[in-house]
Amino acid sequence: MTPFLLLKLVHVASAIVAVGANATYAFWLRRAGHDRDRLVFVIETVHRLDMRVANPAYVLLLLTGIGMVATGAYSFQQGWLATAIVLYVAVAIIGITVYAPAVRLQLAEATSDPSSIAYGVIERRTTLLGLLTLAIVMLIVVLMVTKPF
Repeated sequence: MTPFLLLKLVHVASAIVAVGANATYAFWLRRAGHDRDRLVFVIETVHRLDMRVANPAYVLLLLTGIGMVATGAYSFQQGWLATAIVLYVAVAIIGITVYAPAVRLQLAEATSDPSSIAYGVIERRTTLLGLLTLAIVMLIVVLMVTKPF
């Protein structure tokens, strides 16, 4: 197996793990409903899954992507790749500066009273942010697969 193919294999597997994990979060949160104990458990578990599985997979995606460029197979000047990198950075910024603090607030409100208006407001906010980041990530996947420009 060539170094490029090995990098590509790890890259694709990392994408499956990262995006797949993220895609399940809404399902688990809906299953928890507004039961305080279940909701707190699910939010804490989703956070752990993010920190220990999805986020490391996203870092591995970046590293293997850079590695594939280093092999000469691709160039950072290719439009689809440059666009994907900008979107990757945007998702990372959104995740670190907006989404993660919102999830911490959601956990605090869930611990306090998941039936409160305050919880409903933060739940909608994290849901919308989650959908936004997932949509951007899916756009990156489309760019990676189709390489349109």
